[in-house]
Amino acid sequence: MMSERISLPLYLLTLFFIGLGYLAILPPFEGFDETAHYSSIRQIADIGTIPIYGASFLDQEVTDYQGPFPYGTGEPPFDKGMTYSKFFAQPYLLEHYLLAYRQSSVPISYLPSKEQNWQAQHPPLYYILLTPFEKMTENLPFVTRIFLLRLASFLLALAGVVLGLLACRDTNKPLKADPSVIGFMLYPLILPMFFPEFTRIGNDSLCLFLVGAIAFFLSKWLKDENNKKLSLAIGVGLGLGLLTKAFFLPILAALGVFLLLRIYRVKGQTTISIRHWQNLLLILLPAVLLGGGWYLYKYFAYGSITGSVESILLDNRGGLFTNLKNNFSLFTVVRGLFVIPVSYSWAGTWSLAKLHWLLQVPLLALGAWIFGASLLQLKKRPFTDCGWLPVLLLITFSVGFLYHIIISVALYGTSNTPGWYLHILMPWFAPVLGIGFCSLSQNPKIRHFLIGLLLYAALFQLMALWSQLALFTGCATKINDKYYTFSGHAFCLDQATVLIDRLSVLGWPVLAAVGFGGGLVCALFLVVVWRGKSEGAKI
Repeated sequence: MMSERISLPLYLLTLFFIGLGYLAILPPFEGFDETAHYSSIRQIADIGTIPIYGASFLDQEVTDYQGPFPYGTGEPPFDKGMTYSKFFAQPYLLEHYLLAYRQSSVPISYLPSKEQNWQAQHPPLYYILLTPFEKMTENLPFVTRIFLLRLASFLLALAGVVLGLLACRDTNKPLKADPSVIGFMLYPLILPMFFPEFTRIGNDSLCLFLVGAIAFFLSKWLKDENNKKLSLAIGVGLGLGLLTKAFFLPILAALGVFLLLRIYRVKGQTTISIRHWQNLLLILLPAVLLGGGWYLYKYFAYGSITGSVESILLDNRGGLFTNLKNNFSLFTVVRGLFVIPVSYSWAGTWSLAKLHWLLQVPLLALGAWIFGASLLQLKKRPFTDCGWLPVLLLITFSVGFLYHIIISVALYGTSNTPGWYLHILMPWFAPVLGIGFCSLSQNPKIRHFLIGLLLYAALFQLMALWSQLALFTGCATKINDKYYTFSGHAFCLDQATVLIDRLSVLGWPVLAAVGFGGGLVCALFLVVVWRGKSEGAKI
């Protein structure tokens, strides 16, 4: 059917256009840790050395940047630096910015500053892959270069979504009856943090791409477990992931447990069991050979397998237990655990300005409700079913997050472990979301309430988007309670022309209109096509 053929392209176009809109309104360095990620790419591109924690520094171009920076995220006041409202209040700064960062195309080579690059803790694969793109764009104006690097990163993430869809799509079912496809379509609506997470310069985009590739190869492998090429492909994907970010350690652990459960299933069948062990070796060996060296180096150089900044600092200050004696707080730990699902749902950008917490409660309730319903459905499946892999991943990541929270409490007396990193697991989490939604939507008593919450999720995304746009153009500010505060009484809606004019300094208002407008058109068309297909049928 024609509708079957255009639904998935429409979905992907929706993601692309909305992502393009986010890219067009995001000021330079408003993405999480972009100053450090950008510096790592520049270091490899210009001087050909791998960023090493303790020996690598932010690019002088970053520290000399004379545009607005994100609001502070520590203790108030949050506007100590050159924030957006201060920037737009000084016309001479705008003139200089346009000349230096929007019009000038004189390339400036990487020069280390005195400020340490904390993201040099990460493996280098993402930065190496983005290096040729940085060299291709080095003669373009600064803001254009940032935009194109972000676009390349977002396209990597989008390719991971495509691979995840290919991995989970059940071709024996029509789209309207395939929970995996439904889960992918609902994912960015229910979890709007998806877009800020991947429309920035950062290695999480490559993580999503590799998770999608691993999910794709694993889906093929589960149908032919003796296919050695697929075993090796999974192992290579895991190895490349280990060279991208330490998050692939809990991914490797979860996948290892899942495969061991499948071996245990055939216990007593010696020949089949031996073959399974061989397949497991073919998966684990390439992963260890490709990525293991980086973590051995980290262990011997810093005394920590991950070599994270917090682990190094903690070791230098006397270790975990010594610091916990002074700073431990059960309330802070519990609060840190609660922050993970909240920031997985929505946290904005590096300024970390907040909408009122009551506005996010329905969104969190919707996500928890659907994920809870999916767990009830999984109870009917054996542990060797692929549907349990996301649960194992959630367990291994939760252990890692809890450890990071405890380290943060020991070091600083606060917890700062964000949940938006979980979006790299979208290829495995989205189908689970679909399973839960389909089970709930079959109950006519709650279907309308469920649809109402989905409509609210769309409204929340619009409110969040407008709040960010107002913040980036200086019409809204982040005050001491961390909430957005708007000038006037109309949430800056009466100053739309001013916002558009200011956006043309830091971003791309026409492109933003094309992106968000195109995304809305594609989304509405997708809804029309989907309802037409589903007419007379229950999901």
